[in-house]
Amino acid sequence: MRYAAAVAAGLALILPAPALGAQKAIWGPLQLPNGDSAFPLYERLGVDVLQYTLYWSTAAPARPTSPTDPHDPAYRWPAALDLALDEAQAHGIRIALRVSTAPPWANGGRSLEWAPERPQDYADFVAAASRRYPQVALWMIWGEPNKAQFFMPNAEDDPISAVTYAPILDAAYAALKSVSSRNVVIGGMTWSGGEVKAEPFLRWMRLPSGRPPRLDWYGHNPFPFRFPDLSQFALANGWRDISDLDNFQSEVRQTYAPLGRRPKLWLSEFTVQSDHTSTSFDLFVSRREQARWLTAAYEIADHLDSVEGLGWFTLFDEQPESPSAANWGLLEDTGAHKPALDAYLRAPSRRLRPEVRAPRRVPGARLALRGLRVRVRPQRGGMVTVRLATKRGQELRRIRRRMRAGNLASIRLGRVRLRPGSYRLEVDAPRAERVVQTLQVLSGAAGSLSAFEQPTHARAAGGAS
Repeated sequence: MRYAAAVAAGLALILPAPALGAQKAIWGPLQLPNGDSAFPLYERLGVDVLQYTLYWSTAAPARPTSPTDPHDPAYRWPAALDLALDEAQAHGIRIALRVSTAPPWANGGRSLEWAPERPQDYADFVAAASRRYPQVALWMIWGEPNKAQFFMPNAEDDPISAVTYAPILDAAYAALKSVSSRNVVIGGMTWSGGEVKAEPFLRWMRLPSGRPPRLDWYGHNPFPFRFPDLSQFALANGWRDISDLDNFQSEVRQTYAPLGRRPKLWLSEFTVQSDHTSTSFDLFVSRREQARWLTAAYEIADHLDSVEGLGWFTLFDEQPESPSAANWGLLEDTGAHKPALDAYLRAPSRRLRPEVRAPRRVPGARLALRGLRVRVRPQRGGMVTVRLATKRGQELRRIRRRMRAGNLASIRLGRVRLRPGSYRLEVDAPRAERVVQTLQVLSGAAGSLSAFEQPTHARAAGGAS
């Protein structure tokens, strides 16, 4: 009960925060320390995606005879993941799987961070996993391969890690797409720094042919070295933290431009710890500042059109077994809430987007005579804002109304005279990603208004492709 009470205290502090929204992701446990499921908490937090690791070394302790068949007797699929997927579906949350650690039979008997000798062995495993978990569409290929702690071979400022990783990613891409075209392959998965910094790793990540490996989104963990702010100077020597994402966005796009692609950025992990330093990080801030850094990070993610999602690491502080425990959570290890919990609650959620019904085309004479009617059904109660603007964002009309969760209500924007052309209709609802729709104003008679569109959860201006 103490965990529910802590979250309820945080919920009381929620304020509407209209904004564009990247997907809101998090790393955290499947169960709370008291044994209760964590998914009701994730739902209240507005989590879009829970990230979870599938360990190849654990699921395939012996070489399978039919490696792409999930029913091969060599496989030991984790029972906890099956339960988690069922609960996630019940709570409207997706799970993204990171697949890492190679079994000794695949990497020459080395420790788990060593890459497989045959990239196809990894590819066969993710194909089997995709067949085993058809509910999963988001696949992260390894984690932080630019760090020797998590991927080998690796050497300081040396391309060996990137060159080794590239064919693993490319083979996994082919395997996952062969199972389902809806699979989203997230590659790179770099950290801000490491033995190889993020920018040179991206530059060196090439196949023997010289082209970059295939992927859908580029994964990156932009851990900070300063307060998140895109106006900060770029870090030297290829480091890429949260304040360098505009630069890194350009570098990823330039890398994949020859393939005709503009990959989104999946920012899997971001955090700043509170209270004190730890064995994990030297940087720390006060609890109030931790919340401010979190808010600023999500504002950057929402601002950049390339960012598909941002994940907070993690739900709980470490248990204080020593003074150096990492306080990177939204909650204390006891379940007591921190200011960061309130900040995370306020970050907009794609899952909580309101249902919006509005005409896509309308005669200008009709607008001048009757205005524009928009029907909105928010998923959370509170203040809803409907805004009509030019394509460049100049506001023309705005209506704000307090609405109940789940109620479909009409909001009428006042009469306005507009020239024929394209305009923006924006709807902001509590804790939700902004819905953005194009309104085409036509010349002609006032009576020729087109029918309302079907209910839409329109993509935000930085939303999923």
